[in-house]
Amino acid sequence: MSNVVKEFILDTDPGMGINANPFESEIYLDLTGPMGSLSGLYYSLMFQLGKNGFFVFKMDESINVSPMFKQYWELTIHQKEALEAQMKSGLAQIATAIHDYDLVSHDLRKYQEYLDYYTKIEKGLKLLKAKKKEEAEEGAKLQKEGLQTLRSVFIDQVDAHTGDISIRSITQRWPTIIVDFMRLDDKDTDQKKISERYEISEAEGAVLGTKNKLFVEWKDNLFKPTLKERYQNVLRLTEARKTSIEKYSEMLKPVVARYKMINDSLEGGGGRAGSLKAFFPAASQAFSIDNTRIWAILPFAPAEKYKVTRDYLDEIPIRKAGFTRDQIEELVAGKKISDRDMLVPALPVEPSIDEIVLRYLPKVENYYKVKLNAGDIYDARKRLTNLFLRKALETRGGESYSKIGEFVAPGMTWTYSPYFVFLDLPFERAVIKLPNGTEMENLMITNMTVQNRTQNVVIVTLLELIAREKQMENYIGQLLGEQGLVSETGSIPVFKEISEVAKERYPEIFGGKPDEGKEKKSDQKNMFAEMDKLRTKFGKFLDNTFGLKFDILRARGPYEFAVDDRLAEMFQLETMYQGYLFVLRYLQRGSGVPAIRV
Repeated sequence: MSNVVKEFILDTDPGMGINANPFESEIYLDLTGPMGSLSGLYYSLMFQLGKNGFFVFKMDESINVSPMFKQYWELTIHQKEALEAQMKSGLAQIATAIHDYDLVSHDLRKYQEYLDYYTKIEKGLKLLKAKKKEEAEEGAKLQKEGLQTLRSVFIDQVDAHTGDISIRSITQRWPTIIVDFMRLDDKDTDQKKISERYEISEAEGAVLGTKNKLFVEWKDNLFKPTLKERYQNVLRLTEARKTSIEKYSEMLKPVVARYKMINDSLEGGGGRAGSLKAFFPAASQAFSIDNTRIWAILPFAPAEKYKVTRDYLDEIPIRKAGFTRDQIEELVAGKKISDRDMLVPALPVEPSIDEIVLRYLPKVENYYKVKLNAGDIYDARKRLTNLFLRKALETRGGESYSKIGEFVAPGMTWTYSPYFVFLDLPFERAVIKLPNGTEMENLMITNMTVQNRTQNVVIVTLLELIAREKQMENYIGQLLGEQGLVSETGSIPVFKEISEVAKERYPEIFGGKPDEGKEKKSDQKNMFAEMDKLRTKFGKFLDNTFGLKFDILRARGPYEFAVDDRLAEMFQLETMYQGYLFVLRYLQRGSGVPAIRV
């Protein structure tokens, strides 16, 4: 059973979708065997499902190991503790690297500021040689700005440390000496010429001449060479610290992922409650219990309909696939599609992004606590189209799978049909070590269910898979500080990259788009869809008032709606045969049940 889609759909919205399981398609299995036998059976089943054409993926896992089972404890829970220590050490390294980066960045900015002053002087000298009067005037202005700034630095940070003979200290005798010093040129070193040129006393001219000689010596022979050398060293150190932050983060991501994937069942309330009720004496018995939930999907062809396979898919405009104008703009902005190419591969039923997909989208977000966008819907649909193309290599002239898209792999060619077999296999494996050293293995499926699902419900299922993947990426991004919380839509946290968070909070400073509160215009209503709704309401009125069931009046949408004639007698036979009976007989034969054929 899905975590999100639990309704039948067919009873409330006939023709809009199917999420139905035959009454006989649910079973509880409990198998016991020698150590390793049932693990081998589990993996054998997973591989065989893939060979039969199923797309198999894991949706949940957890583990509970008794501390008495020391060997297994060391390999699992203790390993998680080691990963936790490694994470703490790695995060401390990242924090230290960021701190060091901030320090050297501050020094780098100061050195860049000083180099900018020298750059103004050099540019000014070049422009002074220009023939055009405007360029010469601009050059004189730049040179003056650079020199005056360096003279200010010399007064405040160099000459100020000379004590009583500093320029600042003798302003009581000559109040205008700082202003006079700022007016000097580099060539002003003779006291008489200075006194005559600037109409000051010869005594002040002598002081200014001496200070100017010291300034020129400091500017050209002391400060500039040291500045160039230190700038290169600090630049090198800054780049090294910046790279180390990125590399430390990349090196830590696999560690965080491994840590997150070791889910101790005792972390959740349900796992703790189950352990309290279990007949295993946790304090004295060596045991381990791991839970794995497997989902698998495979299209099938009901009689008289969709009897073909496809080696390539037709292309349709993305609007006909069900995406709105706002969603298309979001896809173009996110570079999922090009504004020059608005075509996408066609699925058996279009529009594929229909009312059912959009209805369950918020439920997926609420269950997995992640925010999904148009790009995620597009990716879910793309994964399904790629699964229909899993044998396209043989008919496309050797074109590589990477060019076709993600999730394309060799395997059985899928039937081009909007109807699917959906398997939900919750495995619980227990390993028990007795005091005499004997080990045994128990495998339970609690409970296996097989369902009919339509294409739109399968897209919702793939959205659940994408949401689970985003959970992991959000966890890693938060822990490493690569993502920040932007807002919370209800109980759903919305995370974005740090650069995007800065743009959201300070759009005027970081170049983001301020929220102007404009309401987005919705797409025009489809006249035919409104007529379908009126017809459905009329059919429901006849059913509720007179007890007359006219499914053709109640039904709307492209999928089957005849429960008794089509779904029960034809569709669910395929579901039972390809899904339920195959898995049941495979496990029975693997467990040694006699006279079982798959």
